[in-house]
Amino acid sequence: MDIITKQAVKAHLKNVMRKIIKRKLDEPFGDEQILLANPFGYRLVPMEVWKSAKFERSFVTTLGQGIFEQLAKIIAEGSGAKAYNQHNENLEICTFRLEKIDQILKEQRNNKRPLDWLGEIKEVSSLNNDRYEKLTVKSDLYIIRSNGEKEYYSFKTVKPNLDQTERAKRDMLHLIAADQKNQAYFGLPFNPAGEGTSYRKSGFTIPLKLLDFDDTTCVLIGANLWNKIGNDPNTYSDLLEIFEEVGSEFIPIIRRDYLGLID
Repeated sequence: MDIITKQAVKAHLKNVMRKIIKRKLDEPFGDEQILLANPFGYRLVPMEVWKSAKFERSFVTTLGQGIFEQLAKIIAEGSGAKAYNQHNENLEICTFRLEKIDQILKEQRNNKRPLDWLGEIKEVSSLNNDRYEKLTVKSDLYIIRSNGEKEYYSFKTVKPNLDQTERAKRDMLHLIAADQKNQAYFGLPFNPAGEGTSYRKSGFTIPLKLLDFDDTTCVLIGANLWNKIGNDPNTYSDLLEIFEEVGSEFIPIIRRDYLGLID
């Protein structure tokens, strides 16, 4: 990322943090809430732990409500591309291809078909007829590169459920069925198993019935995702540095103003 892009990412992230902190400070938090909700835990664990847990849940929820895709848009634009969040793409696809996509997903969901992303694209794209259906695919992030290449991203939490995965994969196949030049990706902002490690080692295997999370032709996780969006092999490390820098500013504020801790 160049300096201007880093500054834009940092400014957006700081604004998000200010809103989270203000919202949590404005919300009442009393011991009686924990006493009623967890009478045993209340008697064993200090109140700072409960307050920290509540803040963490709010933070994770906020990040999951579009913050990562908003940062991705800023980063993509910083690379010289055009980028849009929540983009609607209107498509016309022949019914044979739509039926094959539904068949593939149904068979994989029922463990009756192995995963083969490129093979699935080839099979779907080989079908043609004269009947077409119109449909719209919404992408969390849509990028148009300077060379005209189009990229569509579906951002998900790092542990997506099966229905979320199926909807995203159907959208991806629809985009490519309409135009094989379209690039469609399932994106996770980080790897819960650790960067550079097979996703399967996270122990969360539910979505793996429908997508091979180690196949970078369709799934981008962590560094692979951010470096692709930024069109730069250093994007992921740059982003982590920005988060750390912003954290160094807001961690003391959270400790002091929200948790009531004095260093």
